[in-house]
Amino acid sequence: MKPQIYTIRPAVFAPVMLSLTATGMAVHQSWWFLAAVPFIWLGSVCAQPNLNLVNGCLAYLAMIAGGLIMGWFRWLGLIVFAGTMSGYLLSSVEKRLRMRPLPGA
Repeated sequence: MKPQIYTIRPAVFAPVMLSLTATGMAVHQSWWFLAAVPFIWLGSVCAQPNLNLVNGCLAYLAMIAGGLIMGWFRWLGLIVFAGTMSGYLLSSVEKRLRMRPLPGA
């Protein structure tokens, strides 16, 4: 059986919705939620449908950094961790749903 080649489109819906959610929470709760926006997009860029460690290494490091930051600034560390994790996982699901076999390959 010959392996297939797939086209994986970038995730758009998940990071946009997460960014809008973080912005809304920043307006209603605390401006610190805006710190999650770059980490949401970092997780989205690093996400792949198979959740492998090689492509997601930068996102995993950001999650570890968020865990370490929690020791000093609990909310900021939690925001960095949750933003990266949610961007990574939801973008992986979106990319998995949107990937298609490459025609003629």
